[in-house]
Formats: sequence, C-alpha cells, structure tokens
Amino acid sequence: MGTINFGAMKEYAKFQLGNNTEFEAVGSSATNFYGLWVNRAYNHLTTRDRFFGVRRDFYFPQLETSSTANTVDGTAYVSVPTDCLIIREVYDTTNNRKLVNVPHSEYVGYTSRTDTTAEGQPTSWVRQGTYIYLYPTPDATYALRIYHRKIPVVLSVDGAVTEIGDEWDDIIVQLAVYYGKFWTGDYEGAKMAREDVNDRIASLISIYGKEKRAMSKYFHLDEAYKDYGY
Repeated sequence: MGTINFGAMKEYAKFQLGNNTEFEAVGSSATNFYGLWVNRAYNHLTTRDRFFGVRRDFYFPQLETSSTANTVDGTAYVSVPTDCLIIREVYDTTNNRKLVNVPHSEYVGYTSRTDTTAEGQPTSWVRQGTYIYLYPTPDATYALRIYHRKIPVVLSVDGAVTEIGDEWDDIIVQLAVYYGKFWTGDYEGAKMAREDVNDRIASLISIYGKEKRAMSKYFHLDEAYKDYGY
C-alpha cells in the first residue's frame, strides 16, 4: 500500500498549483477539487491500459484478488464481484476444474443453454454485464473461485492511503497536478506535468517487467546473439 496519505497528496498537489485555496471548496456542494484530481489520477492509473494515447502494461499485484460464489441449481449465472474490473479466471473448487472462458457469440450459440433438462457441471463461462454465465447450467450447488483484478476504493478520509505500492504515490500526485493544470487552462504547465508523468510511468513499468523473467514461459534473446543484428 501507499505511504503518502490522501491529505498529504492534496497538499502536495495544492503546493504545485500555487497554494490556491479557491479549489478547496468549489460550488454549492463545496467540492474539494484537489481531492477530486487525486482520486481521478488514482482511478485512471489503476483502470486503464492506455495513457495519453500510449499503451502501458500496468501491473499492480496488490489489485489481483479473488472471491467466492456458489452456483444455484437451475440458475445459469453468478454475480460478478462488486469491485471487479476484469475477470482473470473462474475455478470450480468443488470439482477441482478450471472453467474455460468462451466468447459471448459461442455461449449464445449453445442450443441447450436454456434447456433445464440439460444441466450439468459447468465447464465454461462468459461475462455479460454484472453476471458470469455458466455452461452447462449448473445442476447443483458448486463452489467457484473467481480470480479478478479489482478497482481500488476511492480515497475519502485524509488518513487513507492507496492500495497499490508506495512507488506510485508520486506519480498519482503528479497526475493530479496535470489534471489541475489542464482543468484550469494552464495547458503549457499541463504538458510539462504530462511529460513528467509519462517518464515516471515508463521507468516503473520497465522495473515491473523484470519480475516476469521468472516465468517458465518467458522468452528472451540469448546473450550470444545480441551483437549480431538479431
């Protein structure tokens, strides 16, 4: 988790935006725009794979989680976890079986999916809206483990910290500064903040990429070939 709390992030952003107190209580609802920009930065950083038009391979191990769900006999679906951004895998812990993710077009093509006499142990799944549809339709109660990437909780109290690593704290602050400058019409300042954010993100992504080298299926160029134009 982060170490710079929400209150400090707002203060750091405020300092870089000229210590302007005008943005601390805007409109009839007295919205603190510094808090709004920090949360926007936090949300966008953790829910996008493209940033400023560039594809970024964001990796937040702290946001990889799982939850459980039980099927109901004759019901073709279970609910998607409320904090879910994307589903990684669905595993049937009752039968010790990983379910196969199929395209929606394939699922709707199953002619027996609405046939209550064709129920069985689920072997495949597809996400549609707030539900995970299973095929075949479950014929009993089965315990499922749903592995997913979650959306972090919005920061609300000053003492709150982010759910991701503290190496991202400064990037969130700088991204909040970018939004502040852009929203207030300081486009030149926003451009500089954007370049700073991009540089910081690029360097962190390259560090995280090194962890993938421990994977048994990781492909890399042999050292012997690096100087021969391959």
